[in-house]
Amino acid sequence: MLDGTAGLLTYLLLKLTGYTLWSYVGLRWFDPKHSSIGAAAFARGVGRLVIGWVTGIFFAPFTLMAVGTNHIPLFYFTALAIVRWFEWGVIHISIPTPESPVAVFVQGGSQRGRVWRFIGILVSYLADAPFLIASGGFPRGRLFC
Repeated sequence: MLDGTAGLLTYLLLKLTGYTLWSYVGLRWFDPKHSSIGAAAFARGVGRLVIGWVTGIFFAPFTLMAVGTNHIPLFYFTALAIVRWFEWGVIHISIPTPESPVAVFVQGGSQRGRVWRFIGILVSYLADAPFLIASGGFPRGRLFC
């Protein structure tokens, strides 16, 4: 069920749903007076999905090295966590906050910003979980974003 085209569509829908819902929370936390918050959250969810795929392509050589050296879990839980921190950072700086955009991007700005980003990373990992469970481990063909 999680293979082929149906699997890819399920994967994309799960990621998009998680990213959109977490972007909605971010907008509520950081910009509660934003008009049309649902559309803004969806746009950020799509943006986060695209950012993940683009960075996945750029990090493909590192993924291949992790596969070749049988260090996929190490790569997945360390390097990918850092990458996801900055992917969520791009979404975070798209939400107006009084902090400096550089501080927000690099360190998450406020304590609330860091918590939001950390949970965003968890959302990304949770969206991967059904595929990790269904494949019995780390699949070698799908780049997680």
